[in-house]
Amino acid sequence: MVNMNIKNKRNNDYKERRINVTKIVAVFAITCLVFILGLIIGNVVISSKQEALLSTEESLKLDLIDLELQEKITESNPCTKYVLYTLGDRIDQSASKLIMLEGQLGKTDERVIALKKPYTLLIVRHFLLIKERIKNCDEDYVVVLFFYSNEPKYIVDSEKEGYVLSYFSKKYGTENLRVYSIDADLDLGVVNTLKEVYNITEYPTVIINDKKFSGFHSKEELEKEI
Repeated sequence: MVNMNIKNKRNNDYKERRINVTKIVAVFAITCLVFILGLIIGNVVISSKQEALLSTEESLKLDLIDLELQEKITESNPCTKYVLYTLGDRIDQSASKLIMLEGQLGKTDERVIALKKPYTLLIVRHFLLIKERIKNCDEDYVVVLFFYSNEPKYIVDSEKEGYVLSYFSKKYGTENLRVYSIDADLDLGVVNTLKEVYNITEYPTVIINDKKFSGFHSKEELEKEI
């Protein structure tokens, strides 16, 4: 009887060990599967981001060339509205892509910064074109330059000011108001020149029709000028 009990116990122990081994193998297999799926999904996400970066970069380069050609074509008729509205909408679309990429990759990511450079050249050229139109075409148009910084000591106020200016863009529409957001941290000659021309020493700084507002300003303060 004792031998039988011992034998049954051994059988039960053997079965338990087999069950435990099976569990371990199953857990290992599931872990490997999850790991492999994670790698696949990660590669797909990385590939998607790379495609988005390339697409945005090519789009910005084409828009910059397009603007240069339109300036040449419209020299004899500088008051045509095509450049003002159509390319302005495309600039807004590019800005949305950059904001999306900033959210995915981070504001200080080298790839994002590299994309900001052609984008900044594009918006500065558009800004100068709009200034010429206001001067030569008798147009009532509010032009805003928004200098911001992603440095830790400036980023909070810069983001708050960005939300305020987005509110005005939605409220008044791009037919009446154009906000040009410029990353003051970019190592670009045109950015440094603008900072020197407007004596930008603090961030954020907003220039509304050449009137400067240094530091954060509330919606109520800026709306008086707009």
